[in-house]
Amino acid sequence: MKLLKIFNFAVLFCSVLFASSASLYAQFKPSAIKIGYLNPKDADSGLLLGFDFATPIDETVELGVSSNFFYTNYNKVSTVAIADPQGGIQETTKQQELEYTTFSIPLYAMINIVIPSTRFFGYQLHGGLGYEFLFNKENNYKENTSERRRYSGLSWETSAGFHYIIGSRSALTGEILYHSAKPSRNKTSSKAGLPTWSEVNLSGFGIRFGIRFDII
Repeated sequence: MKLLKIFNFAVLFCSVLFASSASLYAQFKPSAIKIGYLNPKDADSGLLLGFDFATPIDETVELGVSSNFFYTNYNKVSTVAIADPQGGIQETTKQQELEYTTFSIPLYAMINIVIPSTRFFGYQLHGGLGYEFLFNKENNYKENTSERRRYSGLSWETSAGFHYIIGSRSALTGEILYHSAKPSRNKTSSKAGLPTWSEVNLSGFGIRFGIRFDII
């Protein structure tokens, strides 16, 4: 079930991104697809799925836009009963009490710097600055309640890694990245007139692997 939800969210994200890419394609062409793992401070670690759209400036630098879909899911499950072994198997009855689903979509203006080292191997640097949207849904099956929360705020990321050329227009990549974002909501004022808000610290380290196209 959890893998199915991840797949459905990933398919939805890809569909929206590629459906809106027609206007981008005139200036920026798809240049990379990446999958990875992020460990943010105020959320459970989860899946990263990212895309780059870029145009080369010269043989080393390219500019463009990018996005990294982040997804994580938490379930609180308790044991209700453990049956006596029958037929060589042990059956356990479980119940789900809580479920938290969190995903975010940042949109970045980015720069990539590709540094060849040998004929097939090279290094790459990446930086992105933009805005992030965070969505959280809580299902409390025990109390039969549900709540949705939405956050937004500035975001940036940076990464360093390598690429290994596998074809005339493609290369495998690997990166260590740092993602920084503190999306917020409920911006208001206290009784004393001081600004108040609620925020989630999504800053943390992660790793990404992927495929680059049209290597410059």
